[in-house]
Amino acid sequence: ITGQSVSSLHRLKDINNEDGGFFVFGDISIRVLGRHKLNFSLFELRKDTGEVVFLKSITSEPFNVVQAKQWQGLVESTHLSRTFSDQGVRLRLRKENR
Repeated sequence: ITGQSVSSLHRLKDINNEDGGFFVFGDISIRVLGRHKLNFSLFELRKDTGEVVFLKSITSEPFNVVQAKQWQGLVESTHLSRTFSDQGVRLRLRKENR
């Protein structure tokens, strides 16, 4: 995995204008071909002791990383990505499929 693999909590509004806490990973790529899953772990840094405490972990659905000649190109950015960007989250947005 390359890119930003750590995220702080962002307090944002979702596409329904509801408040939420989101961890945004806008710059991750995998260069090894095959079927992969990502594991996300949540930790809390305790200010009073400096202790790091594991809270929860979740695994993504599987996805495929394919050769460049099999890749179908970039798709338009999602409504959720645009909503987060409008609130100040730095994301590369795509206006249309390439």
